[in-house]
Amino acid sequence: MDKSILPFHRRDAARFPMRLHAMMVLMILGFPVVGFAGGSSLRVLEGSQESLQVRVDLIQQARQTIDLCYYAIDTDEVPVAILELLRQATLRGVRVRILVDGLKSRLPSNCEQYLSTYGIKVRVYHPPHQGNPSWLNRRLHSKLMVVDTCHAVVGSSNLENGHFRFECPREFVDCDAFVSGEIAQRSQTYFDWLWATPDVQPAPERDSLGFDILSYRPFGRSDWKNAWRDANGPADYQQLLSDALRRVVCRCGVHMDWQRDWVAESVHGIEMDLLFDRSSDKSERHVNRQIVRMMDQAKRTLLIESPYPAFDRSIRSAISRARKRGVCVTILTNSLDSTDQLNVYAAYQNHKRGLLREGVRLREYAAAETLHAKTMLVDDCCWMLGSYNFDARSNQLNLELCIISNDPAGAEQLRSNVRSRLAKSTSVPSGTVLLSVGQDAAATKRARLMMKRTVIELYRGLL
Repeated sequence: MDKSILPFHRRDAARFPMRLHAMMVLMILGFPVVGFAGGSSLRVLEGSQESLQVRVDLIQQARQTIDLCYYAIDTDEVPVAILELLRQATLRGVRVRILVDGLKSRLPSNCEQYLSTYGIKVRVYHPPHQGNPSWLNRRLHSKLMVVDTCHAVVGSSNLENGHFRFECPREFVDCDAFVSGEIAQRSQTYFDWLWATPDVQPAPERDSLGFDILSYRPFGRSDWKNAWRDANGPADYQQLLSDALRRVVCRCGVHMDWQRDWVAESVHGIEMDLLFDRSSDKSERHVNRQIVRMMDQAKRTLLIESPYPAFDRSIRSAISRARKRGVCVTILTNSLDSTDQLNVYAAYQNHKRGLLREGVRLREYAAAETLHAKTMLVDDCCWMLGSYNFDARSNQLNLELCIISNDPAGAEQLRSNVRSRLAKSTSVPSGTVLLSVGQDAAATKRARLMMKRTVIELYRGLL
């Protein structure tokens, strides 16, 4: 693997003083600098329970700061339990900041105000109440938690029940990683930069008109959701936070006050970089260009894992170039049964024949859950995991955050993690035109798919 895919490598040591001066200038100007980070530890987390446990442990072990940046946070039990742990952390003198997307945040403003009484700061990326039309379609898709500037969790999980297998009609299968060391420090720099940008605004004091519709706030028939609807005042919100933590501990098998040393259980000395968009307007398309560059370096194998493979032209062309070089390309995605985005699946369905004709190996996830992991493995040594969906929204609209590396030790961890999902997938036979996997899907879902396939290409760039 050509190590030039990394922004800064040891082979550039002769030019290090010049690059160091450039980095210092960028930092003075307020831009986050991402470079080669060799002194880092990595543990690719196995399953939703471990992913939840590491978040609980890090929050309880925090001494100075906790920063969270998430696309979706709602009023389900798991995210509310995490909010209660954050509230408890403030009582120990820990500074807590939460950054959420303006459309996908489902926390009522009264709850945010209650959290602010404990010093928890909540800010919103591109809030709809600002009335800026250019913001509406540009979302914050990063998923990140940084603790004490030295530990971080990066991956594909949103803070919702479904991502942690807790009493949800649709459960998701994600891929998260615990990292420590230099890469966590870079994650902190990224968060600080994003927190200070003009795209981020303080949380509104009251819910805007149409908030329930825009954010799909999960008020429903259950007692839990109705309790949120009826909550009025600090006592009600504190009761909800306490109840959520109690439910999660009882039903998820989460250990409290567990002094687990996640650093000791990690692989050390992993060379990693933080890959992110350096401006909200996506003018540089930095993440997309780096991903395509990694794909173009493939010589033997290329594995792409994406729940929403509505590939744009750059990704699709990179796949074609890889096949022309004789690279074995495998794509793991959802089946019709498991997908939660029928529009995206329709776009993928329209291009399935072309992929198969080029010799791409398609595998569709056939388990009851929805595949939500976003990873890539190149030649068994170069790899990526994070929030990047390989689609037009990730390339042109949404802010994404990923970890990339060409370290074989990290690749082995990720390969083992992906292998468990490949085992639950089914190969799409060559020559398949329509439904190779998903024969058990409801007839209504198939009918909707057929209708969507005819019009989906008209707005493919917005998927």
